[in-house]
Amino acid sequence: MRQSKADIILHPFRMKIIQYLAKGNATGYEMVTGLPQIPQATLYRHLNIFLKKENIIAVIDEKQIRGAVEKAYSLHKDGPRINAGDFKTMTEDEQMQLLTTLYFDLLNKTEAYIKSDHTIEKNPFGSNKVELHLTEDEFHCMRKDLIDVYKKYNARRTNKDQRTIHMVQIFLPEPGEKWNEGE
Repeated sequence: MRQSKADIILHPFRMKIIQYLAKGNATGYEMVTGLPQIPQATLYRHLNIFLKKENIIAVIDEKQIRGAVEKAYSLHKDGPRINAGDFKTMTEDEQMQLLTTLYFDLLNKTEAYIKSDHTIEKNPFGSNKVELHLTEDEFHCMRKDLIDVYKKYNARRTNKDQRTIHMVQIFLPEPGEKWNEGE
């Protein structure tokens, strides 16, 4: 049975690989050292899945190093995204499974934070739900602004002075309200 793009992307180790490569190109060795929670053989197996089954990552360089070939990897521009076209080809059950997986990942991270030795008043913890009333043009402008902010801060490798913060964003249109097709 063929796995959907969502199934391939949402595996916990593959998500870590995507998040690592979202910050820039990397060799296999850089990922092995930068993702110590993923055993080396497992990391390479998941890279192979990305390369063979989906157009998610690409080999952008190969160098011969002492009898072995070291590859450098990059994310394809929209490779790790589940876009509207991908979502539309999924069954309702697959769509719900995708959202359920995302929510449970968020729930697990939140639970781990709550159970940790945290100082909530000093940490950047918070959630927000707002109801926005926008024209389609205003929505697309806001979405572009948010993407620009994400790109600015996501394209950085972690250093010892930085802390990791998970941010989740979902746009959920009101059921029954029609938007123009193809935008």
